This record gives sequence, C-alpha cells and structure tokens, in this order.
Amino acid sequence: MKTYNYNTRSATLLLVVSLFSIAFAAGHVTAADPRSSHTAAPNQAPGRLIITRMANLGVNNTVKLWIDGQLTATLGYARDYEGSLTPGRHVLAVQATRSLSGSPWQMSLNVQSGQTYIFTAGGSSSGNVVLYNGGF
Repeated sequence: MKTYNYNTRSATLLLVVSLFSIAFAAGHVTAADPRSSHTAAPNQAPGRLIITRMANLGVNNTVKLWIDGQLTATLGYARDYEGSLTPGRHVLAVQATRSLSGSPWQMSLNVQSGQTYIFTAGGSSSGNVVLYNGGF
C-alpha cells in the first residue's frame, strides 16, 4: 500500500482546485462556448462582438445568446460576452429564462472586417429581452 504524506496530498488538491477555478472563471468571464467557433477567414480580420447584460434583469434571470442558430452563451448576473465573428451576415438572438415570449428576439448583423459591435441585453416594454445598440 502506497502512503502519502499530508504535504503531497495538500499540494495535489490545491493544484487540482486551482486548475478547475481558473477554467471555471475563464469560461464564465467570456461566457464562451467551445463548440461554436465564429472565426474569420484567413484573409479577413474578424469582427468583435461584445454583449453586456443589464443588471436590472435580476439575479435569477439569465440571458441565452444564439449566434446563427447555435447557443453560444448564457449570461448570468454581471456577466458579459465577448467573441469574434467572421465578416458577413449573422443572426443574433436572445431570450431570458423568464421570458414572456416563447421564441427568442432576433436581429441581423452584417459584420465588417475588423469592426467592433457592442450591444446591451436589456428588457423591453413588452417584458422580453432585446439587444440595444451600444453599451449603457
């Protein structure tokens, strides 16, 4: 039977917890989904997409973001999304978990090479979540 001293187990546990914490924080800061890659063609620079979530949507209400029909991010309280998109036409859609509508709100975005697009996910007068141009 192999025995370990207390310092070896503590160091190993600390290393594992640190790696999980870093991976968890990195995934939630950008809210990136590794399955969806929206990268640019080799000859064109990608466009940047930044979506901030308004705090007044509530702590227990998340905003789901779809890009071109793929679930890309889920934005919880005080979370933002930052990613890149290939130049060309894309469809952005958002919906809150406590939405009054059965379908997400959608918009079309024509991305230009090297441009940055900033939107804010916030509530509308109909009670649904929409994307507002620019940050608040």
